[in-house]
Amino acid sequence: MNDDRAESASQEVWYRVADRGEVRDGSIKSAVAAGKPIVLVCVGGRYGALDARCPHAGGPLADGMLENGLLVCPWHGREYDPFDGRCEGYTPVAAHKVEVRSDGIYVAISD
Repeated sequence: MNDDRAESASQEVWYRVADRGEVRDGSIKSAVAAGKPIVLVCVGGRYGALDARCPHAGGPLADGMLENGLLVCPWHGREYDPFDGRCEGYTPVAAHKVEVRSDGIYVAISD
């Protein structure tokens, strides 16, 4: 998918993971960036991107749901902040930077 990536000056590479408007407010989308499964979330018009697996037991976060602005793991109910990956009292899930550009939604993956 080299045509969907745009390099920046830092050690991050940006990957196009969705079209603009494809991920509506309150929704979750499974995507892949640099071969890494991620989950893209839109809450309150803001986009967040996290690794797709819950660090607790590997639950598929894209199969979870949004409750009170948090991404809930479908296996054990752990609640993750969709923007920074924090989970109160537990190991956070890796979060990635997101940019909305004229041609789509991009996620940064560090080299």
